[in-house]
Amino acid sequence: MSETHQKYLPVYVLCILLVCFTLFQVFVGENASENELHSRKLIEERLEQKQYQGLPNEVSIDTASNVQCFKELVELNDRITLLEQLNFDKLGPADYASSIFGGEVVSVATSSRHQNSIMSRVSSMLSSVSDNYSQMQCIIQDCGTCYALEGSSGTIVLKLAKNVHLNAITIEHIPKSSLPIKTDVYSALKEFSVWGSHNSGSTKKEIYFGTFTFDYMTTFLETFEFDLDRSVSIVRFVRIDIHSNYGEKYTCIYRIRIHGTPE
Repeated sequence: MSETHQKYLPVYVLCILLVCFTLFQVFVGENASENELHSRKLIEERLEQKQYQGLPNEVSIDTASNVQCFKELVELNDRITLLEQLNFDKLGPADYASSIFGGEVVSVATSSRHQNSIMSRVSSMLSSVSDNYSQMQCIIQDCGTCYALEGSSGTIVLKLAKNVHLNAITIEHIPKSSLPIKTDVYSALKEFSVWGSHNSGSTKKEIYFGTFTFDYMTTFLETFEFDLDRSVSIVRFVRIDIHSNYGEKYTCIYRIRIHGTPE
């Protein structure tokens, strides 16, 4: 080896060592990067698994909370409706048949076959002259009791407080929850028709307002609106023909209200 080579030999060795050290760092860095990426992937996969595992529980919790909230809203709505029904005279439309405003029950007749006998007719006439008139007025005011009709059909004639363009009638019965015993038959009226006239003694000029069904199985107070225009004549007397009830041998009338626009 020449003297020149010997002189620069340490420099060559140092360069070779530097190159080897650099290659080693590159190799180690690449392995470290691969290990780090692999570790990150494992961590992300585990986090995703935990999220997916926790998702059904969160969804079930949210669903249960929504169902409970919906039930509470339905219960609140039912209570509000009940309060409105119990305070119908204060919150509902004006009742022109109410005795407070001057309304009157003119007559109540039953269609029961038992009324065909002479004794039944005489008894009915005598009772109507005395206590029966006061009892009839409970149909248009809150007496805490009902007026009972024998059988499942009959006719009620009301005199309104003033001349009115009729637009609705409200039927009220005692709530089923207030009955002392559970039963499959009820005394509430079911199907009925409504007629109106300006004179109680005339049937030739009566106005037919419709035939309706009181759904006592779902509510104890129901308002039926008449599908009529303003051209219909005003009325002072209203006749309600009861055609059927909910299976009882008698029909109880707790309250009837008549609504409309006064003349």
